[in-house]
Amino acid sequence: MPDDLPTPLRILAQARADVLERAQVDARLVIASRDLEDDTARLRQLREAFARERRDVERLGQVTPTRLWSSLRGRREEDLARESDEADAASAALEECAADVERQREELARLRGRSAALADAETRLELALEVVARGADGLDASHPGAAGAAVRELAARREVREVEEAHAAGKAAHAALVGAYGVVQSADAWSGWDTFGGGGMLSSAIKHDRLDKARAKLQLASEALERFTSELDDLHLPGVKLARFDGLTRGVDILFDNIFTDLAVRSEVKRCRADVEDAIGRVEDVLSSLEERHRALTGQA
Repeated sequence: MPDDLPTPLRILAQARADVLERAQVDARLVIASRDLEDDTARLRQLREAFARERRDVERLGQVTPTRLWSSLRGRREEDLARESDEADAASAALEECAADVERQREELARLRGRSAALADAETRLELALEVVARGADGLDASHPGAAGAAVRELAARREVREVEEAHAAGKAAHAALVGAYGVVQSADAWSGWDTFGGGGMLSSAIKHDRLDKARAKLQLASEALERFTSELDDLHLPGVKLARFDGLTRGVDILFDNIFTDLAVRSEVKRCRADVEDAIGRVEDVLSSLEERHRALTGQA
């Protein structure tokens, strides 16, 4: 970093370096956590292997069928030496792996500590950009392009954050819709049986139990879509809505069970299934658009 940089630019440069380091540390955290998990599993396996080898040595050293059979063959000393060597090798491998696991735990703790120390790096970077964008400390005169560049970067960073928040809300809405679709499919199947399969009051009751579950799932999906739509509104994008599913009341269909009420309910279920399918498709389209926009903003295209 040049020594003659004005203070706001020096703070900005340091904040950029901290953001970069935080990203690098977090990437290393993912790898270190995975490596520790793998080696911890290997450590358990080595402990089990060492325990087996030690039992083999003990069986040859005690009066056991294993020792008697080895003695009868005249190979007890040879077998004991072999098993002892194998136990020693298992013990050495166990010690080495245990030391590796301990080092990895220490490194993981260090990385987590460093990540926590840099947790405010993004906030500090945006604050530094705001200061530079205002042209503080006479930057307009000494570095005439700095303020404009800071304004553009600040806007781009905020847009990236809005896109990421919208994408997360969209993924949640998509999961809720897929869950609702599965229940609506089940209701559709029971509706078909109740209408054309000779169903009666029992099948109508089961059908409406599925419909009740579908309504609950659809309510959750609608709420998730409202949150998604709110995030999209921040990006000046149209939202995705799900048509309300009413259907007939349980009492009407069960008490006045006939082909007309069955057909009416089946028609409503079919419409609802089509609406959910359509909403899933539209959410997927928006998610793809958000992902493309994110790549363009972050230079990952």
